[in-house]
Amino acid sequence: MRQTKSRFDKIGAQIILVGMGDREQTETFRRDFAPEFSIVCDPERRLYQAYGLKRAGLLQMASPSMFVKGMKALGSGVGMGIPQGDVLQLSGVFIIDTQGTVRFSYHAANPADHPSPEELLSALSRIKQKDGSAEEP
Repeated sequence: MRQTKSRFDKIGAQIILVGMGDREQTETFRRDFAPEFSIVCDPERRLYQAYGLKRAGLLQMASPSMFVKGMKALGSGVGMGIPQGDVLQLSGVFIIDTQGTVRFSYHAANPADHPSPEELLSALSRIKQKDGSAEEP
């Protein structure tokens, strides 16, 4: 997301990360990874529940595809350290307009599942076109 942040900024999209950690864990994450995005801590997982995000089953966590994705991440130098919060909680990505309407939603099928920045920029472009704005992200 860092590599495409300027493209999100250009179209006026604000990215907010939601983590399950408490304030201290959130600050540690901010210090260690220096994301350029706002972070909300949600240790009770209220937002996850409100948006209908599911928890992974043990078989999803131990699947061969998860192992392969984990090895690829480690091989590329990506590591998140010791997990915080509910390691079975699946993530999601939502595009919410200024009136609070969810315009796009993506519910992860497994812990390593997420849309690419290009997919999100494409969704934003479709929303802008539908709303009558021709500007491309």
